[in-house]
Amino acid sequence: MTDNEMIVRWSIKWKLIGIMTALMTALVTILTWTQISSQQRILENELGKRIVLIKENLIERGKSFVIPLSRQVENDIASFNFSGAIQKVQDSAGSNADTKYAVLINAAGNIMVHTLKSEKIMKQSSGRDIEALRYRKTTVTEYREADEAVIELAEPLQVSTEQWGVLRLVYTLKHLDKEIESSRKQIEKEIRIMIVRSVSTSAAFMSVCFVFLFISATRFSKPLIHLADCAKRLSRRDFAAAENIPVRSSDEVGVLAASFSEMGRDLKEFYIKLEEYNKTLEQKVGKRTEELNKSLEKVEKANKKIMDSIRYARMIQSSLLPDPENIRSFLSDSFFIWLPRDIVGGDFIFTDRFEDGFVLAVIDCTGHGVPGAFMTMIVCAGLKNIIRDEGQRDPAMILKRLNFFVKTTLHQDTDYARSDDGLDAAVVRIQSPVTDTGPLTRDNWLLTYAGAKLPLFYIDKGKLKVIKADRENVGYKRSDPAHDFRDHAIPVSTEMSFYMATDGFTDHLNEENRRFGTRRFKELLLENREIPFENQKDILIDAMNSFRGNKERPDDVTVVGFRLVKCEV
Repeated sequence: MTDNEMIVRWSIKWKLIGIMTALMTALVTILTWTQISSQQRILENELGKRIVLIKENLIERGKSFVIPLSRQVENDIASFNFSGAIQKVQDSAGSNADTKYAVLINAAGNIMVHTLKSEKIMKQSSGRDIEALRYRKTTVTEYREADEAVIELAEPLQVSTEQWGVLRLVYTLKHLDKEIESSRKQIEKEIRIMIVRSVSTSAAFMSVCFVFLFISATRFSKPLIHLADCAKRLSRRDFAAAENIPVRSSDEVGVLAASFSEMGRDLKEFYIKLEEYNKTLEQKVGKRTEELNKSLEKVEKANKKIMDSIRYARMIQSSLLPDPENIRSFLSDSFFIWLPRDIVGGDFIFTDRFEDGFVLAVIDCTGHGVPGAFMTMIVCAGLKNIIRDEGQRDPAMILKRLNFFVKTTLHQDTDYARSDDGLDAAVVRIQSPVTDTGPLTRDNWLLTYAGAKLPLFYIDKGKLKVIKADRENVGYKRSDPAHDFRDHAIPVSTEMSFYMATDGFTDHLNEENRRFGTRRFKELLLENREIPFENQKDILIDAMNSFRGNKERPDDVTVVGFRLVKCEV
């Protein structure tokens, strides 16, 4: 016998026995309690009826005794034979075994005779005596007196036409109480005997049922043990087990056994077919694996070509960006952050230098990756054409001309254009306000800014200020080609710091999906305003990476910061 068989046998058998035993115990207990309670109520009712009959008999005997006695007492009183009346009351009370005592009271409340009290105490009438004087007919009252139940029969005494007094006969119920107590003890004895008989009968019945359940559970669990063993052997691919199942009953267990047999045959056929299929499949997998390896080699070669092309595209795009060392030749205190999300991106920085100053622009084209990089090529070509060929220097005019250039280049000024791409931009020009009176110096620079969705941040005298950009985009289908961007002129001092950034920095999300935001960006700039620009660059990058944690960068990031401490053109 295996451990699994023991688990199945005892779990099924004893659960079934336990449930049935609990149900039968509850049923027998309820029936026994109901029977005993019913029998106890019947005996209590019989005792109650018996008590009522005894009291009624006592009252009838009392009435048949007190009425003749009261007539005799009335006659003696009418003839002024008071001693005879008193003697009759005393003799009658003494001769009647049920009488506890008798009291004769006149209308003034004076006790003429009390068979239990002395003459001294007898003169003091009680509340019951005074109450009895109010009765006008034979009155029966039951009450307790000195912790003893009594019945009082009060008979008014009338001499001539006036009420003379009352005769009270008090009967004790001591004998009745004793009889009631005896009856109750008899009832309790009968109930105990009934309980013992019921428990004995129930125990015998439960024993027989337990034996019957034990045998039934054993017969019921045995086929299930065979089926469990059969299932275990089937799991080990011993299909012969399904052909030798000993269960042949026609109940649910028999149906289950037949299903096991059928399942065993099906599994045997299935495993035979599966082995054949596995052999064929191994051959196909080997061949397919060889083909996949060849395809993978081709994909790797193609991917390498693509990545090489994209890396070369990055080199081309990087060549469009200004050389930081070249910029530092005329803008020494500055930093540049250019971090494409992919190998190439849609952000770029543009600079152009003139005799009286230079132009610096931060551009955020639609998209990122290769599509964004293509846009940067178009925008960079447009800026060179506008600034160098057309000679435009004014930032607002540069944005307006760039808007027209992108729309027309991509045919986004027509209804049949398939694309809808454009850019956001921030453009500044730095020049001397009076270029014909002498050379440019560090104290007479003028900065002119115009923006399309990208603002200009600057710090002056320890306070950070923001010049908001126009809300118009550049180059999109919806962009207005007639829109005149606004120039903002700022006189520059050597203490001022300027910053331009694409929205890729402030749009970073942390692991809780909260944005870095413009407020945090401004606080970061203000806190580090006294730090050299090269160090500010590292602080900004560290703050961005620390904020996003393990989150991927969602967009290209470009930030430019500079101060006109030493500027030579």
